Amino acid sequence: MLGLVLYAILIISGAAIFATHTVFEASGILPAWAANILVGGGTGALLALIISLAWRTVRVAVAQEKALMRICNSLIIGVFATLFGLIAEFSVSFLLPPSTGAAIARGGILLAFLGFGLAIGYILDQPMISLRRSTVAPTRAHKNGSVSNKVIDTSAIIDGRIGDLLQTGFVEGDVIVPEFVLAELQNVADSSNSLRRRKGRRGLEILRELMEDDQIRFRVSSRDYPTVKEVDRKLIHLAREENGTLITTDYNLNRVAQVEGVKVLNINELANTVKPRFIPGESIDVEVIDRGEEIGQGIGYLDDGTMVVVENGRRHIGRKITATVKSALQTEAGRMLFVEPNGESPRWER
Repeated sequence: MLGLVLYAILIISGAAIFATHTVFEASGILPAWAANILVGGGTGALLALIISLAWRTVRVAVAQEKALMRICNSLIIGVFATLFGLIAEFSVSFLLPPSTGAAIARGGILLAFLGFGLAIGYILDQPMISLRRSTVAPTRAHKNGSVSNKVIDTSAIIDGRIGDLLQTGFVEGDVIVPEFVLAELQNVADSSNSLRRRKGRRGLEILRELMEDDQIRFRVSSRDYPTVKEVDRKLIHLAREENGTLITTDYNLNRVAQVEGVKVLNINELANTVKPRFIPGESIDVEVIDRGEEIGQGIGYLDDGTMVVVENGRRHIGRKITATVKSALQTEAGRMLFVEPNGESPRWER
């Protein structure tokens, strides 16, 4: 809609300006007023097209990596190119006699120098002015006591513990969920796999509860990066631009974000620090929800997300049982418990 308004304004303005000043004289085919209206309207339409294309280019450029650096380079070289264009335009004014064609040529020279300077500046891949000060200042602010915003990824929402964690009040600052994460979560909730579908719907329910909680400063970010395909890369971009902290349970995203200089809070690392230590021989209640990798095994999860491998548990899928802890295994992705149903001797079942 705005594009159509822009086209209409510039076409009408161009036609009116050309007709008022009688830029072109009458020709053998058209009278002066008609020629000026046609040429003026065409010039306005061309200018509107250039502005529209430039605006789309800027929107795409802002979403790209190193966008701020490239735009700064483009503006700097554009300014110097404009100065040279003014010198060239002033020189042409002495060479050509005053006329409409000379005025158009001078304007074209100035625009050509400006466009060439902006294009060359954007191509450069190294900053002409160091931006280190702008990136260090927020870090100092954090050290002085300011609170960073928290960006939540899909794995943290699906995990399910993020709701309880935020409601405890230990996590401060705005809680940000990007729209592209909501889209990915919806795809999980619509999955054909029953376990993924169950986790996705649970995640959507948790988000709904967080939005209704007045104690949590929750907001959805519409910021997107069309040129970036991977959701993990988008999250890193958003966390850096928000000067925030990324909350995740994804081990690979955790490591990549740390390399990129983005602060990360891994829920699994937090849970491993504060969770109770299960002792072999202790009894726990667990719901068996799926098959394990080995023959006869069942898989369940505790409320904190800990995976429980139930020996001889395949027959109990869909039921909640009491089991005895046999051993525990600590991995980089979290902790696993190996248990056996109470009252059953170890055996394989097919």
